[in-house]
Amino acid sequence: MKIEKVNLGALIHQKVKEKGWSDAKFAKAIGLHRQNVKKTIFDKESLDTNMLCIISELLECNLFNYFKSNTINDCKELKATVTIEMGKQKTEKTFTVFFGDNKVKIE
Repeated sequence: MKIEKVNLGALIHQKVKEKGWSDAKFAKAIGLHRQNVKKTIFDKESLDTNMLCIISELLECNLFNYFKSNTINDCKELKATVTIEMGKQKTEKTFTVFFGDNKVKIE
């Protein structure tokens, strides 16, 4: 599975600017000194999940949504075969799952 990397610090800094907030206002809102917000948040590529939750709530933006897997997007069709054995009887069934247009179809 491939996950796209996100530079959280840069993303958060962008969101703060979009809200029209100064670095000082943002720093105060999350309990940091203005002098520390750059190295503690904006310059970091990754953050603690608790801090990410706090910042997401503060900015009214779910920053966790920026992490996404390309696995399903790259896969349009998935086949799976199930084999069930009961005593001497053996049954095999193949399922095909189709992905597309935010829908999943199983045959």
